[in-house]
Amino acid sequence: MTEIVSVIIPSYKDAKLLPKTLDKLLQNSYPNKEIIVVIDEPTKESLKNLQKFSEKIILMINPKRQGKVNAYKKALERAKGEYLIFLDDDIEVVNDNFVEKIVENLKKYDFVDVRKEIIRDSLLSRLVYYDYMAMNLANYLFYRWIGRCVGVNGAAFAIRRKALEKIGGFQYTVSEDLDLGIRAYLHGLSFVFLKDLAVLNKAPKSLRDWFKQRKRWAIGAGIWIKKYFRSLVSILKRNLKACLFILFTVFPNLLIFIISLFLEESIVNKLFILLLFYLSSLLPMLIPVFTLVSYSLAFLPIKTIIVASLGFIFYSIIYYWAAKKLGHKFNILEFAAFYFVYWPIWLLILLMGIFRVTVLKKTTVEDWVV
Repeated sequence: MTEIVSVIIPSYKDAKLLPKTLDKLLQNSYPNKEIIVVIDEPTKESLKNLQKFSEKIILMINPKRQGKVNAYKKALERAKGEYLIFLDDDIEVVNDNFVEKIVENLKKYDFVDVRKEIIRDSLLSRLVYYDYMAMNLANYLFYRWIGRCVGVNGAAFAIRRKALEKIGGFQYTVSEDLDLGIRAYLHGLSFVFLKDLAVLNKAPKSLRDWFKQRKRWAIGAGIWIKKYFRSLVSILKRNLKACLFILFTVFPNLLIFIISLFLEESIVNKLFILLLFYLSSLLPMLIPVFTLVSYSLAFLPIKTIIVASLGFIFYSIIYYWAAKKLGHKFNILEFAAFYFVYWPIWLLILLMGIFRVTVLKKTTVEDWVV
């Protein structure tokens, strides 16, 4: 008899891709599966769209927003499966054998991650595309070099129920996926990244939505770093070469920014850059302006321009290789915009979030329920 698989999908208000995902999952040939959707504050349209699935899925409705972790916990109370697949409501399953491949790997591993690929339907989405490629590359390298997961993108992953119970289930925190990933590492759960199994993700609709999402991610990362700082340092020491390579590959501008600060000869400029960083922590909406000013100051010296140009060539090669290895697309002009414009802004948002949590002790996130 095949193992029961529980597919759990938390949702909020109106998810446009959810009906398509449900259709794909229900057409899947795996015989012993259940699909549980937990939706907070559903709109009339979303309830109408889900009505046709009412006899084929377990639908749990929360009139008020209770948050993603709460949705996970409620679903797990109903779930019968030993194998658990967690999907966001804004993803689209690509592979016809999606469930079968997950089950095949859960027989050998505790924790399964899959490739996430952004739907390229706007200029912003084409830049976010490389962001997700970086996340995929990180977990692929962690799988290949270390065999464990430090953090996972929670849009799509799977885990054995016993493994989830072993690490204490989901915790109430802003970035529950990062929190789950590091606890999986600390408890020694075996991990695999499936580069040939993919889901499609929708990028934020606007720059404003993107900024809100990244601010939340940054604060979540800050909470994660603060909570597990000693463990992260221990992991870094134990796997120094691998972790440093992954860190500077996934965050290319971090290395360039550090080098630029060392090459910057003017103490005044260095202090001004740090001041702008501090102000960005207090006034997040002005981050794009602060990024442009600090970036221009940091890259003013000719030495730094040369370093940035060489860095771009180096990272272009790395990301071109990653695209070929993981099945992504690569466009040099898009990557240039990603490298010189998108990533500096995202890096500043990330550092701002970490600073807000660790120094300013601010952990609240607007329009988000933990």
